Amino acid sequence: AMLQLDYNPTGDENAPVFACLVGKGITFDSGGYSLKPSNFMSAMKADMGGSGTITGGLGLAILRGLNKRVKLILCCAENMVSGRALKLGDIITYKNGKTVEIMNTDAEGRLVLADGLIYASEHN
Repeated sequence: AMLQLDYNPTGDENAPVFACLVGKGITFDSGGYSLKPSNFMSAMKADMGGSGTITGGLGLAILRGLNKRVKLILCCAENMVSGRALKLGDIITYKNGKTVEIMNTDAEGRLVLADGLIYASEHN
């Protein structure tokens, strides 16, 4: 899921965006079909630091009197084995026409961040 937060203290929908921040929010990372060792699996719920950091940073900035428009794009996903999971050799085509071949299913962070960065560049 790509979650969007638009802090706009002016209330003007045409107000310029001062900053647009993109954060990785992998809520659980098993490694997909490139499965991680099970003894490390319990710690794989902490790969959402990017999304958490920018959300907390925006909250702090608001408390300190932020008066400019800021957008957050939170790129959230789980990396799990399932019938819909990416497999080695799969090709992803992004909205901008760029393609990526999946060579390791445990490299999901850069894939979700690419989605967020492409979206941010189109809407900012």
